[in-house]
Amino acid sequence: MQHTTLNWIYVLLWAGLLFVLSSIPDLPGPSFFSHSDKIGHVGLYLPLGFLLRRAMAANPSSWRGAAFAWPFLIGTAYGITDEIHQYFVPGRTMDAADLLADMIGVALGIALYYAYKTRRMQTHRDTQAG
Repeated sequence: MQHTTLNWIYVLLWAGLLFVLSSIPDLPGPSFFSHSDKIGHVGLYLPLGFLLRRAMAANPSSWRGAAFAWPFLIGTAYGITDEIHQYFVPGRTMDAADLLADMIGVALGIALYYAYKTRRMQTHRDTQAG
């Protein structure tokens, strides 16, 4: 139970960081090319997807069979609230393209979790066999 709680604390801390960053007026972002701020959105929401999936994996019976759907939906919902929040911050805007980048980041984070777990399980099997 402690492990599950700690995983959710990490989710909340990351969500809090995203909220703080979204509260900064005129936050400068990467400027490699036009719309490069979308890379920043993907990069910031990727850990949220990973952390959400990890927290849900700690108590799988609560999330029955929706291993990708639930963290994706929760991460997307948070992205929507974040975009609405930015509408009220001076110098920030609500942008559907930002939300799409947030959603891509969440999906990539979930996929990264699966890659991590698969690799970890393979390493464990190799250790047991060898």
